[in-house]
Amino acid sequence: MEWAGAGHGPALLSGASGELAAWRSATLAEERSAARRPADPAANWSGHWWSAPVHSRLAATTRALPGLGAVGLALVEDGPGAAKARCQPVRPRPAATVCEITGPDDWAQLAARYPLDVTRSRRHDWWRVTGWTGTWLIPDYAAVAADYDAIHLTVLGYLTTPGRDLPAGDARTMLAGWDPDTTYWLTDCLAPAGPATRWEQLDDHPVTWIRAADG
Repeated sequence: MEWAGAGHGPALLSGASGELAAWRSATLAEERSAARRPADPAANWSGHWWSAPVHSRLAATTRALPGLGAVGLALVEDGPGAAKARCQPVRPRPAATVCEITGPDDWAQLAARYPLDVTRSRRHDWWRVTGWTGTWLIPDYAAVAADYDAIHLTVLGYLTTPGRDLPAGDARTMLAGWDPDTTYWLTDCLAPAGPATRWEQLDDHPVTWIRAADG
């Protein structure tokens, strides 16, 4: 799904390994830069909020429902405010392996198994939500890609997991900025499954989308 005016172009159906490498490099660079920020979590400072790889061009999909190009048109946590979008049907290869996040334990285990320390860049914002002052981890998606083709956050997982400081070994992790029912694809295993369609939001209503006349 591509939001009109989002500025970063459509998601990629190839080149996932390079995109993951770029995401990891940018995350580590942000951590190094954040070393100059105050160590006190209560300091008046804000950093990076998301634990999902939202600032990448990895393919992110949601299921389609009758009359709606993609669930992601309506189920969005922090949308770009766009009133137009383009939905591209895709099909994964039959043997694709998907890590399912159905609740807090799944997310905590994923972060503990593939840890990436993001304490400096998340410390202030995540402390305000949870009160945790120690080490913060998120999954290293480049490492996850060695074992899984994708990670899917179920709707139940979304309703039960975000905003909580979850134990991940001696550290904690938090799910943040991952939309319900969204799957991030970590390998090149998607192919187009039909023509793209264009959608428009009706009267600024968040769950009312109609197919565009030219779509």
